Amino acid sequence: MRSTKLAPKLCETTGGGKFVDIPGFPGERIDRRLLSDVRWLQRRYSIFITDGYSIDPVHSWNGEHPVGLALDIVPNKAAGGSWADITRLANWAEPRQNNPRAPFRWVGYDGDAGHGRGHHLHLSWNHSMTKPKRPAPTVYTVHCPGSSPSAPAPEPQPTEPEAPAPSTGGYGAKKPSPVTPETGGVQAPH
Repeated sequence: MRSTKLAPKLCETTGGGKFVDIPGFPGERIDRRLLSDVRWLQRRYSIFITDGYSIDPVHSWNGEHPVGLALDIVPNKAAGGSWADITRLANWAEPRQNNPRAPFRWVGYDGDAGHGRGHHLHLSWNHSMTKPKRPAPTVYTVHCPGSSPSAPAPEPQPTEPEAPAPSTGGYGAKKPSPVTPETGGVQAPH
């Protein structure tokens, strides 16, 4: 596994993909390169994960759930989480509708069918082209895998500019924004 910090909140990791259990969420799995981001999201936004890696037909075969690079999230009410926390996370990850910030590929929330406040937030991460049930060769994350920010991160600002990530190919994905690399997958919604 080789990680490169591309910007303050953007890391590129090549190799090392493997589907693993998400600590604290029995039965849920994810590509292990997302675990640092998951820990940060838990601390920062009091999230509860309802789905990660999944080949269930409820998720698009061409989306990120079948490659372990998507989460479905609701508030962790047992830890004091609320829908306001989830809305804050959604607004940070996607400052403008259909224009997610890197490293996110697609953010499903208010304005997206089957998603939103009271239902769930979908986050998927940018990656290189891959096939369902196989880890992507390259993944983009907020924190480099294995990093564990000990101090709380500063409150993210939606208007904060980020460095662009390089294009990673893909087949049929929409044209990337200046801060979002093009990725594998035919359609964005899960």
